[in-house]
Amino acid sequence: MRFRGHAHRSLDDKGRLILPPDFRDKLLSATPEGKLVLTIWEKHVIGITPEQWNRLEEELEKIKAPSRQMQNIIRIFFSGYEEVAVAKNGRIAIPAHLRKSGKLDKDVVVMGAGRRFEIWPADSFESLLDEDYDVSDELADNNVALPF
Repeated sequence: MRFRGHAHRSLDDKGRLILPPDFRDKLLSATPEGKLVLTIWEKHVIGITPEQWNRLEEELEKIKAPSRQMQNIIRIFFSGYEEVAVAKNGRIAIPAHLRKSGKLDKDVVVMGAGRRFEIWPADSFESLLDEDYDVSDELADNNVALPF
């Protein structure tokens, strides 16, 4: 399952948003019970399936003596954890603690990021697009040839 594309959305007064239809359909087909895990990653709210969360926990348990930095990442992951229901129309409720941690106000962007989706404040998303990126060395170092 890959999340692609993005959509501008508005949170309602209760912190709910409606996912893009493609995201909703992927989640509801991957999780018949209609559940989604929200947490914090790189200062943004992310959405993954409960299965992905379970794999995340298993992977993190492999670290036998985590550094202070890794302990903090684990704290952020686990303290942000919230399992939410995905309504048939794609509406999800973002809990207050995640809205605060992700600096989410009224206008947000829901964006695909491969195996997860992210929810960003709209102004942060626009800033992301305004940046100049040179990743040519990293692509070359990893033997990646873009087909365009």
